[in-house]
Amino acid sequence: MKTVTKASLATTRAAMLCATVAAPLIAGPAGAVDAPTSAVEAITLSSGGLAEINRGARVDGAGTLAIDVPLEQVDDILKSLVVRDPSGTVGGLTLDGLSPVEETFRRLPFRPETMGSLPELAASLQGVPVRATSGGRTVEGTVLGVGSERHGTGDDATTERTLSVMTETGQVEALRLGTDTVFEILDAAMRDKLREAAEVSGRGRMDDVRRISIALEGDGARDVGISYVVPAPVWKTAYRLVSQEGGAARLQAWAVIENATGEDWRDVAITLSSGAPVTLAQRLHQRYWHERPQVPVTAGSTTPPRLDNAAGMDAEFAQDAMGGARRQKRALAMAPAPTMAMEAQLAAPSGAVTSQEGQTTATYRLPFPVALKAGQTLSLPFIDAEVPAEQVSVFQPERGDIHPVAALFLENKTEASLPPGILTVYDQRDGYVGDAQLAGVPGGESRMVSFAADRKVEVTTQTEPQEIVGKIAVADGVLRATSLSRLTTTYAIKGAADAPRTVIVEHPRRDGWRVTSEALASSTPTHHRLRVNVETGGTAEIEVTAERSRTDAFALVDADAEALFGWAGAAADPGTATKLGELAELRRRAVRAELEMQDIEEAITRTAGDQARIRDNLAAAPSDSTLSKRYLAMLEKTEDDIATLAGRRETAETQYKALQNEVRDFIRTF
Repeated sequence: MKTVTKASLATTRAAMLCATVAAPLIAGPAGAVDAPTSAVEAITLSSGGLAEINRGARVDGAGTLAIDVPLEQVDDILKSLVVRDPSGTVGGLTLDGLSPVEETFRRLPFRPETMGSLPELAASLQGVPVRATSGGRTVEGTVLGVGSERHGTGDDATTERTLSVMTETGQVEALRLGTDTVFEILDAAMRDKLREAAEVSGRGRMDDVRRISIALEGDGARDVGISYVVPAPVWKTAYRLVSQEGGAARLQAWAVIENATGEDWRDVAITLSSGAPVTLAQRLHQRYWHERPQVPVTAGSTTPPRLDNAAGMDAEFAQDAMGGARRQKRALAMAPAPTMAMEAQLAAPSGAVTSQEGQTTATYRLPFPVALKAGQTLSLPFIDAEVPAEQVSVFQPERGDIHPVAALFLENKTEASLPPGILTVYDQRDGYVGDAQLAGVPGGESRMVSFAADRKVEVTTQTEPQEIVGKIAVADGVLRATSLSRLTTTYAIKGAADAPRTVIVEHPRRDGWRVTSEALASSTPTHHRLRVNVETGGTAEIEVTAERSRTDAFALVDADAEALFGWAGAAADPGTATKLGELAELRRRAVRAELEMQDIEEAITRTAGDQARIRDNLAAAPSDSTLSKRYLAMLEKTEDDIATLAGRRETAETQYKALQNEVRDFIRTF
């Protein structure tokens, strides 16, 4: 694979710019020769499920560069094709439409299924001069049509087809068409159309490949390259990690790649790209017809002029605006096109993978060309490095388990980001110890990979909530209480009996809470990490405090006596506490007056009920009887009781209103 220098990149850029001003593409450029073949030279496999294919070919003068691609890749090639011609221009590309068979037969008087039946083909050639021979007889003339005649009945019935032609002398002759019929089309143009239709129909039976022809204009022999992006299987990463003494580990990454391009790879340079690109697709090879609205035919009338509904713009101002737009357009036209980095410029030592860190991706170029047949899978190492790896026990409270998990704290000291993948962990002494999932790790950052349960360590959790009122202030009849919510969590750790442990507790983060702890080592977007060293057979304790302050506002006029007494006891200012106590006592007296008034109302209601019952009994008793006199005396007593209660109610109501006014006045002057 040739190296792309700054000069060649500039030439490539010039060739790409020339493509925008070259002559329109026709069936083929002047002096076109047989299309040269191109070979795949390099492939960049993206973790986004795409492959950038780089092909090269030797072109001499003007010509057409052709590539055969699967039909499902045409849309992506039309979207992404880039041509690199160091001393030429690009005219464009051509290829068959989405349905070449349908396009071909749209211009012909017959259909594909017609060509398989001589009578039906002859019938579709009405008006075409032909010569036909059958049964030892020959007719020649212009086809008038093919008729059908049925003979016999039942299972013995047969159908004969008869060709009718008009001779040059104007006579009409008929010829029965049999299995020995020889049919000759005398019109050369129609013969060519029939031959072309047969070829296109034959190709249409395997309509899964398209030939893309790229027209090139230029002088002399030169190397031309093309690149495009097509879908590809996502390449995978499988890590092997062997922990070592001294807080280090041997990390090896293997790439699993598959050749799904439809052609064999022969000495192809492979680059692996890791990132999260935005990938889009569009059906550019599909035809879309714009639907135009139907308008009625107008006769003897003119379409009304557009309504003038805006004030006129100053002419000088309008010209300045137009000139500014033209200047901006010229500036855009003269701006240099962005340079496309076709290849990495880093030199690699023999046998070593070249890695390069980009803004959004990391790339790994394999040190040797790859040969891989279509459909095969290849797995090979592309990272082999010693990285810092500290073994820790990670306790995650949300798991609901008292045992932490064994993990390795890996730091990426390689030259590029580590792509995400599955990781198999080995120990130098114990061999395989577990699997883990490694997220993408940018260079210089650390990640924890958990691979097994550490059942020799136990962690118990205890949480104590506390609510503390910090400050109380009253203004404009509103009490504002600032309180502090505190959660104290204690993690009690029982260490392993055979070896010391470094335990990391991942304490969940809570929005709006401030966390303090002597063991706080670091934080992630979701957790605080608390670190402690536990000796062999020993114990340790981690205490973490989370605090959040808030201010609540209460209208004093709506506060009850209990709340006021509570705030009075919590207020730090003695003057505020005294006033809140006085207000609480007033509120309690007002509540008592209100309750007394309610009791009087209930007594009046009961007495009025008794009075109604006595009236009913009095009406039923005989007049001037002893019982009647008794009821009459009872009725007089209820009347006296109601009058007494009414007086008490008036006094209680007056007292309640006075206390309410006293509360409001007290709040107003607080």
